Amino acid sequence: MAKNHQLAGQRIQAVLLLFWALYFSMVLCSNSTDALKALGLLPSGWTFVSGNFELVRTVVGIYHSPTWLAGLFFAGVLVWQGVGAVLLWQAFVAILRQTPAQQAAAYRALTVTTGLWAAFILSDEFFLAFETPGLESTHFSLLIAEIATFIAIKQ
Repeated sequence: MAKNHQLAGQRIQAVLLLFWALYFSMVLCSNSTDALKALGLLPSGWTFVSGNFELVRTVVGIYHSPTWLAGLFFAGVLVWQGVGAVLLWQAFVAILRQTPAQQAAAYRALTVTTGLWAAFILSDEFFLAFETPGLESTHFSLLIAEIATFIAIKQ
């Protein structure tokens, strides 16, 4: 019975890590194509874009910042999302293989990605982005969902 309970726990951990790995990978792809479109490297009719670059440009623009600063912030987000996605995939594989480092891999991945949501929430406050409907609540919801994942993984 204990073996079945342990197996069920491992499956839940794997499914949660798979979800976040897929989520961050898809967001990274749509944000990357958004960046490529903003740079003029994709046609204007390209549909698979997040629209997040324009959002970042608008939010950062509250202080009349140059567009390149929004681009720099957006590039930083892309790197952070990329690192997070890679770490989540590594944690997922570690859970599947039941390696001794699986817990550390999961913690590392969730620490990086939780940090991204925390950075977004702080940025929302600094750039007064809470005036953009739903933005701050989305960031809070994703932060809470990741914290819940961490708690579930820890069990």
